[in-house]
Amino acid sequence: MDFGVVSNFSERPWKYNKNSHPYDEMRNLKRHKQAIFAGVIGLVVTLVLTFSLRISDSNSIRDTLDSELYDLQLEIRRELQSHMFGFTWVSRQGEVGPAWVDEGELITSYYRQFRSLFWVTADGEVIRHYPNSWNPPATVPESIAVWLSRFNPGARYLISAEELAEHPADLLLVVPFNGESHNGFYAGIIDMNRLLHLTVASHLKDNTAFHVVRQSDSEVMFNLAPNDRLKAEWGNHRVFQIFGETWILELWPTPERLQEMRSKLPLLVLLAGSLVTGLLTFVLYLLGVSRVRETMLQEANRELYDEIEEREKVEQRVAYLAEHDSLTGLANRNAIIAQLGNELDILREQSLRVGVMILDLDHFKEVNDTLGHNIGDALLKQVSTRLSELHGGKSMLARLGGDEFAVMLTNVREQEDLESYAGEIIEALDKHFNVEGYEIFVTGSIGIALTQTGQEDAETLMRHADTALYRAKERGRNTWHVYSQELHDELADRLDLSKKLRYAIEQNKLAVFYQPQVDMTTRKIIGLEALVRWIEDDGTIIGPDRFIPIAEDSGLILPISDFVLQTACRQLARWRDMGLNDIRVSVNLSGRQFQVPDLTDQILYAVRSAGIPTAFLELELTEQVLIENSKSHTQFMQDMRDNGITLAIDDFGVGYSSLSYLKHFPINALKIDRSFVKDLPDDKDDATITQTIVSLARNLDIGIVAEGVENQAQADFLIERGCTIGQGYFYSRPVPADEATALLTAPNSVIPVKIS
Repeated sequence: MDFGVVSNFSERPWKYNKNSHPYDEMRNLKRHKQAIFAGVIGLVVTLVLTFSLRISDSNSIRDTLDSELYDLQLEIRRELQSHMFGFTWVSRQGEVGPAWVDEGELITSYYRQFRSLFWVTADGEVIRHYPNSWNPPATVPESIAVWLSRFNPGARYLISAEELAEHPADLLLVVPFNGESHNGFYAGIIDMNRLLHLTVASHLKDNTAFHVVRQSDSEVMFNLAPNDRLKAEWGNHRVFQIFGETWILELWPTPERLQEMRSKLPLLVLLAGSLVTGLLTFVLYLLGVSRVRETMLQEANRELYDEIEEREKVEQRVAYLAEHDSLTGLANRNAIIAQLGNELDILREQSLRVGVMILDLDHFKEVNDTLGHNIGDALLKQVSTRLSELHGGKSMLARLGGDEFAVMLTNVREQEDLESYAGEIIEALDKHFNVEGYEIFVTGSIGIALTQTGQEDAETLMRHADTALYRAKERGRNTWHVYSQELHDELADRLDLSKKLRYAIEQNKLAVFYQPQVDMTTRKIIGLEALVRWIEDDGTIIGPDRFIPIAEDSGLILPISDFVLQTACRQLARWRDMGLNDIRVSVNLSGRQFQVPDLTDQILYAVRSAGIPTAFLELELTEQVLIENSKSHTQFMQDMRDNGITLAIDDFGVGYSSLSYLKHFPINALKIDRSFVKDLPDDKDDATITQTIVSLARNLDIGIVAEGVENQAQADFLIERGCTIGQGYFYSRPVPADEATALLTAPNSVIPVKIS
């Protein structure tokens, strides 16, 4: 061992020694080359990063200014278009010819930037103007008259006001009119200087300079700039095209705002980088003057250490797989239940609450069926990543299997905290996923359970969350629901009601009631709607609002619907045998019935076996049923039309907003939903909607029926607007067949003045 080298540690390596050998100095430099290299590289990286951040900061400021100028341009254009559209609308809806100027006070009260309004004849003569205090020339200037000669009726034009202007920025808005009694131009001068002042005051940030320059002569049309010190370096401009002219909008910051917009990050990076570089250089210098000794014991035991390390890795991997999902790397069901049990034991003693959320992806099976399981697995990984980012280390996130995830939250104070977090999850899933080139959109339903008594175990809490998840899916998916005792009781009651319903169907406890559809002008019955009722042995009637949703979910709606159809057809046959040949019966169709392949044959069999004409049977479908699987529904409705059966849309107006199906489907009638009728005629919104639906039906030559008519005022309102057919408690409740027969056999089948 060279003890001479060791003795050099006591010396100051960089202190000049006139007796030292050049070889010693070179060896010292080599020993500290890492520290020198780190110092140089650190300094270079710090300077480059600082300079890059400075450039990025400048670019960000320019982008911000450009965005502000773009937004300001949009606001100016939007305000200008508002006046154009409003002026055009008023000119088309108000008085014709010169008389329209009399509405000037009304027009300027809504569109305040009009400086003046006037009527110009085809010869360019100004014969009417507003306000009276304005003294316009007898004829428009020749430069404007040239433009007027080129304008076409029915359009609108925006040109410079020129000699008519009080300010260089004023614009002239012209709408040509060519009528039988008048031929000329609606005209209005827009005070662009005021419009710009108001718009800029509302949308321009403080300490920002802005002006507008006309490109043709560089005249400043609008100026809000204390100085132009930073205009050359930081100015942004945009071209603003106006009919016949081009304006340049320019915006730049004042020194005060530029200072506010500057980021402090480059300076912080420079200081931090210098500090880190100095510390790293110092550490490497210390390591350079230290000798790392390698012992024989480390060499001898290397293989033993490697074997122990490999065994530990295998054990860790086995333990990891036992508590983690192999696809996403999240905790699995076993892990979250075990952890949940531990947390419940701990927090139970501290009187704290634990929350569990179960998330299920809606319609995930469609992704697997359409794109394959590989894409489905990749989607699950992206979902888990997004949930992990949102989760942010809160307690535990797990994948339960398939497309189900679970979140455990401890130390929960309020139920609203869980609800807020559930909303964040749904919002996070609302953004599309890009999976191997496919753009996929998924939604999620969430069930929430929170400890109530403090005695719940892990399995119970998970089961409660799963029950709440079922309710969230039942409510239309893409939402959340919180478990409660009421929900538990409701589901238990629902299960019991489902069993009783199945028994009621087998024991023929269902009956068909009929609600008259009345010509409200004559109170004569023109048809009846068949409605199912469940009558218990003690005479209690269970309303359809309780058992129809259960029947839809369980599939019992199919035998119920078939029973109603056949009963209604047979009853119609009896009425026809009594000579009531003008009565039509309406029967509702369920969406589940469209899943039956021979639905058309079933309907035609019921009609033919009863021996009634097909024209007197009407089928009612809701908008939702109509839109779902529209291709198969189109064929069904064509078959119905070919066989003479009419179709009506029930509950019209509360379903889908698209009305294209009215064009493509053979619809015979629309039924206005009772929610729009109940507040007539007092509710202005309902009145407008009802009027719109009636007008739509009449324009499309489609029949119209109002549901839920309950008083004379509603009937009068509907009759006045062209809807003469109605049904509701004002005329009759749904009644059994014998009572319906009594109503039909009354003199002229007229509903009495009042039915209790």
